[in-house]
Amino acid sequence: MKILVLASFVIVLGLFLFLTQVPVDITPEKVSAAVSEAVSKSEATVDEDIVKQVVLSSIEVLEKGQSKRLKYLAAAYLVIWLVFMLYVLRLGQQQQQLDQRLAQLEQTSNGEE
Repeated sequence: MKILVLASFVIVLGLFLFLTQVPVDITPEKVSAAVSEAVSKSEATVDEDIVKQVVLSSIEVLEKGQSKRLKYLAAAYLVIWLVFMLYVLRLGQQQQQLDQRLAQLEQTSNGEE
């Protein structure tokens, strides 16, 4: 039982480390292409380089916030998992104590017969 709990803890810890990494799928090339397309369709005159920099800085801010939120979410799952595993271990201990007590009662009842 303890080995199972330890193995599952290692798995959850690995998932925690994996989930806190924010996958970045937005490359500067994709941003440039999207900004160029938007500027070409726009009726207003804008500086394309300024728009690219604003978009890239906005993406950077959003990624930092997302990383923080993912870490909090993964930490909450880890805490909930630990509490649940401690509860399961405690139930296992209580079950062993009840089994021992039952065995003692059976021995005393067999001795009295």
